[in-house]
Amino acid sequence: MKRFKPIDYDKVQDIGGISVKFMDAGHIIGSAMIELSIGNRKLIFTGDLGRRGAPFLRDPQTVNEADWLVIESTYGDRDHGDMAERGKRLVEVILGTMERGGNVVIPAFAVGRTQEIIYELNHYAEKGKLKGVKVFVDSPMAISATEIYRRHPEYFDEETLRLLETGDNPLDFPGIKYARSRDESKAINDLKEPHIIISASGMCTGGRVLHHLVQNIGRKDSTILFIGYQAEGTTGRRLLNGAKTIKIMNKELDVRARIESLDTFSAHAGRTGMLNWLRSFKEFPSQVFVNHGEPEASRSFAEAIRGEFDAEVVVPQPGQKYDLK
Repeated sequence: MKRFKPIDYDKVQDIGGISVKFMDAGHIIGSAMIELSIGNRKLIFTGDLGRRGAPFLRDPQTVNEADWLVIESTYGDRDHGDMAERGKRLVEVILGTMERGGNVVIPAFAVGRTQEIIYELNHYAEKGKLKGVKVFVDSPMAISATEIYRRHPEYFDEETLRLLETGDNPLDFPGIKYARSRDESKAINDLKEPHIIISASGMCTGGRVLHHLVQNIGRKDSTILFIGYQAEGTTGRRLLNGAKTIKIMNKELDVRARIESLDTFSAHAGRTGMLNWLRSFKEFPSQVFVNHGEPEASRSFAEAIRGEFDAEVVVPQPGQKYDLK
């Protein structure tokens, strides 16, 4: 860690004749696009590109020009639902589960996604719509990430800053509890009354969420709510695809819980959002590399770019090399 040096957004750093600049990607706190410049030639890596209008964070910065661009394509073949409705839909799922006497388990990425769920729940909790409902954040990493969010409001968007000015902390509300220790985590499963558990990992590939799945996956009154992308081959993807049984922690379990999904919480820009971001270029890159997506998503997004922009568009395959001229 001693070798790491933080650099603010938009500050140019020279590294052996190559200048490097980080730009706000609006994906999670601190996320960045990278601009590499050699002379007057520029190469841009978007990394994960965020969504416009997402809570907490500023919108992704736009770029005027580049010679080459490497862009993600996680949602290159589809768009998300209406972000304005996601809090309402989240609470509908929660209240429906509470009425049945079940629990809501939300597998969530520790950085970004967990904080956005808390942000949405805060709005309804402070209006009394979640009165008496306990919400547990059961992930040491998510708790640490939430503390980092609290310490760095300078990276928030104007809407969140206005909220903070009124004295409303969007990461805290009546009924929320943070379970950092193992004992605190285990104690959640002893509760008899319905509750909400937000826990990592987001794709159910490990972490404390597995223990909560074991406790709830066989309950008809409980709900497993996915609010993020589930990659092929993960437990989360198998559940979304309708698996009737699932193996978790070496136990073969019948899936009786309700499996719900809300893609409106994705931190990635959808297809339309990425195309709109590309339209901000005044001098469009002559060569575009589409990466970070499942094959069909990458191919579909590459076709969309070819159809609108005058550029060579490539979907690189593993092991391929390219000379940038």
